[in-house]
Amino acid sequence: MSLNWFDFTNFPARVETLQRLHRAVTETSDVRWRTKAPEDVVKWEEAVERWKDYSGWGDEKFYVFESDSFLTALAAGEADAKECAITFLEYDCYYFRSGYMKAKLLTRLKHLDLTQAETRRLQKVVCNAILSTRPKSEFGYYARLLQNIGTPLLRRRIESLLVPDIPWIKARQSRCLQEVYWRNQKKRRATAPQKR
Repeated sequence: MSLNWFDFTNFPARVETLQRLHRAVTETSDVRWRTKAPEDVVKWEEAVERWKDYSGWGDEKFYVFESDSFLTALAAGEADAKECAITFLEYDCYYFRSGYMKAKLLTRLKHLDLTQAETRRLQKVVCNAILSTRPKSEFGYYARLLQNIGTPLLRRRIESLLVPDIPWIKARQSRCLQEVYWRNQKKRRATAPQKR
């Protein structure tokens, strides 16, 4: 699937290649610092160049979601930018700086008017983030998104998730339940008739 901002064709395989290239940078860096040999420095520099060429570091290829132009379009609520951001979150790929990008996207999406379809997709994204076995430093942003998309139905869905016995996943579930609860409390207070 290709959108104006990003081409998602074969995205998971491309991310896998990006991860492999980044691992090579890390591994050659470790060797370079241990041996301090000139040939190891050259191997590290070559690995860095391969990763930069593939990732488009500085050219916004895999990092378009951090660019000012994309974030401005998303904040303005442009349909194509919203679609791109939601699709990126649905893939939930993990690579260098992807957590920071997800946090920025979630922050922007929290402030937008979303269609019912977009809301449902993002609710599924949050449920998948709760169940992810990967530690997610950006998880607080997923939880805060619930201020915009939380519903009583989503609360029941989060409660019914089959959460494995992993402490941080249980904590994620609890955090999201609290966010939905407080969102619904605020909504009730706002719509309740005022007593005189």
